[in-house]
Amino acid sequence: MPAKRTECRATYSAIAVLILIAVSPSSLAQQFEPTWQLEFDLAFVDPSGDSLLINVDNARVDVDIDNQAGVSLRAEYQFAETLAVELGILATAGFDVAVGDLGDNFGVTTRVSSFAPITVGLNYHFTPESYADFYAGPFLAIVRYGDIETEVGTGGVVVRESVDTDFGWGAIVGFDVPIRSGHWSLGTNLRYIDTNMRGTSDGDPFDGDFDPFIFSIGFGYRF
Repeated sequence: MPAKRTECRATYSAIAVLILIAVSPSSLAQQFEPTWQLEFDLAFVDPSGDSLLINVDNARVDVDIDNQAGVSLRAEYQFAETLAVELGILATAGFDVAVGDLGDNFGVTTRVSSFAPITVGLNYHFTPESYADFYAGPFLAIVRYGDIETEVGTGGVVVRESVDTDFGWGAIVGFDVPIRSGHWSLGTNLRYIDTNMRGTSDGDPFDGDFDPFIFSIGFGYRF
């Protein structure tokens, strides 16, 4: 029995070594030539989180954030036939805010001045040998928000409250189709980011989910 156990352990160790050799960077380089792809997207951002509670003249205001358009740039390094690392950045203009309970603050208008996440993720390419390239993967996000700008009353007084940078996570699913089998491609993707807006208004903290779904369409260049 001890001899058989020793033989089994040696077999398992050999299999483990073979697996490590098979997935090592040198082995991957021999089997697959790494490529880069740059993608430029037009994005439609739909915040789906809970309403954000902020303070306006010591009154709590319940707000919902509207949709907005933006642009994104993504760079993907495909180091294996099915795996790639992606770095992306998205930028939008200001988000208008629909105010719920105005209380005594007549004529309140609110907006979030900008939304700019930076993401790093790992994509899995499901159809490397097919005409259309389907992929999906998780990512981490550093999310920078602009100020929350609130105009109170009829006098045009604007109150600005800063929003903290947030660390979130998300996922992407999409596909690319080459143009005439060349370096250029057309593509579309859907992303989701789990992120919160946090800050302080008149000494009181505010917190709310932003959680946008981001639908994008654009073109890419592989080299």
